[in-house]
Amino acid sequence: MKVNSSERNRVFFLFIIFSLWVLFICVSLVRIQVFNYSKNVSKVRAQSNRIFSMNPKRGTIYDRKGEVLAISVKAKSAFLSNKSSVHSLALFKSIRRRIRLPYNKIKDIEQRIRRGDKFIWIKRKLSEQEYGRLYKIKESNRSQSVLDFIEEYKRVYPQNVTACHILGGVGVDEQGLYGIEYAMDSTIRGRGGKARVLLDARRKVFNLEYITEPVPGKDIYLTIDSSIQFFVERELKKAVEKYRAKSGAVVVMDPRDGAVLAMAGYPTYRPDRVQYAPYQSIKNRAISFLYHPGSTFKIVLASIALERNICSPQHEFYCYNGIYKIRDQQITDDPPYQKLSFEGIIIHSSNIGAAKIAERLGKTRYYEGIRKFGFGKKIGIRLPGEERGIFKPLSKWTGVSLQFLAYGYEIAVTPLQMARAFNVIASGGYIIQPYILKKIEGIYPKKKRRVKLLSPGTVHRMSDIMTEVVNTGTGKRTRINGIHIAGKTGTSKRITKNKNKGKYVPSFGGFFPAENPRVTMFVVIDEPRGQHYGGDVAAPLFKSIAEKLLIYLKIFPNSNGKSEIRI
Repeated sequence: MKVNSSERNRVFFLFIIFSLWVLFICVSLVRIQVFNYSKNVSKVRAQSNRIFSMNPKRGTIYDRKGEVLAISVKAKSAFLSNKSSVHSLALFKSIRRRIRLPYNKIKDIEQRIRRGDKFIWIKRKLSEQEYGRLYKIKESNRSQSVLDFIEEYKRVYPQNVTACHILGGVGVDEQGLYGIEYAMDSTIRGRGGKARVLLDARRKVFNLEYITEPVPGKDIYLTIDSSIQFFVERELKKAVEKYRAKSGAVVVMDPRDGAVLAMAGYPTYRPDRVQYAPYQSIKNRAISFLYHPGSTFKIVLASIALERNICSPQHEFYCYNGIYKIRDQQITDDPPYQKLSFEGIIIHSSNIGAAKIAERLGKTRYYEGIRKFGFGKKIGIRLPGEERGIFKPLSKWTGVSLQFLAYGYEIAVTPLQMARAFNVIASGGYIIQPYILKKIEGIYPKKKRRVKLLSPGTVHRMSDIMTEVVNTGTGKRTRINGIHIAGKTGTSKRITKNKNKGKYVPSFGGFFPAENPRVTMFVVIDEPRGQHYGGDVAAPLFKSIAEKLLIYLKIFPNSNGKSEIRI
């Protein structure tokens, strides 16, 4: 059979086309498999893998008896795998109909979808109800974009607002915010890990594997008793609301070792929503509220004076009938007194009498004594936000500093510092550092040594005088039948532009039973309306808490049948 030239040319042309096609395929395969191999493998892995930083499980926080105060539980977090902007926007529209999201969050997610971000968080740590609603959307979704979930840990506070100022809270990435959660974050948080999420051809998550395992945080035990903390907070709230006060704080300590049994402040907040709480609610007033201690500071003056042996408890001082002028200032008493004994000055809370005691004591001895009580320095309780207070060096004292310091002015303190000062007498004359961390998974922190500050004779005389403050003096509204309470009232006035409309800070500190102290407590109310004296506002609050503590701690009064204590 003869093949003409036209057919030969056609075959040759087809052969050339086929050869070029084969050559093109070979070149492409070489380019893909050899020259661009690493790039393509990375691209495939990026499309089928997602690598996440995994937060470890935070350690659990317990109270002194093992009650859970904060614990991390597993929760689902929703994310969007954005393959198509059109499909993702439609899917997100369905999502935001089913769960509540802030307006700025909605706009941010929509912007990221349009920008082409491949992985987008929808909401972290969903509630069970939110997870149930979104799971239905996931199951019915047939679009290219994918809604799916990752398991994380969520911080839960079973006691609700109880001990919120001590605990603080955590952020969305389980980082400590405020309180012990922040102060002990490196211990409680643990060490994070990394995990790879594997996606199938349909962009569905089919496996999660750890690259590095997260290391859980350590559990810690606090000294507080959650039951005591609860009813202390309840009584404090009642008092603040009753007197329409700005705020309040209470510290309850074990005088034997300085363990803090309760540290309450009001207003409170929810620790699981700490990100949204106003700063004034988050502030731990027991360690950060600075104020003039007023007449509660007279126990410091009296202790130093007795220890220095400058006079006896029966020594009498002239009190100028209620008005004592010094330089261009004057100190007043209401009611006025002509003469009072040393103990009478403390029992009836005479400002002029306190000034005369301070003058007899002298600047140097009084200054050194205040420093030994620890004022002007942080206690170091391992909670953030603690203030050191304000106490001027002796070189900066004015001509009236000695007299004003005698009754709690020209110095600023925190409630915890005052609780420690009262505890010096309750503990038998020792200055003991208050502490709130009991142990870390079986490891007990080293306690600081007790420093002897007052002699047994001074402690005994001060205890007797403070007991009389409650029995016959300014603290009568603290009396409980059958229990001897030793305490001292205080009322300080804030300096304002309008001197006729002063704002007051009433307080009361004390311990009981006076003969064998089991509890030291200090209470302070900031700016109550109406009644404002420590004996009228703070003393009843001290009593209401003390009544509950007597029952809870099984400290039984010698009942005469007339007393009734309600919890």
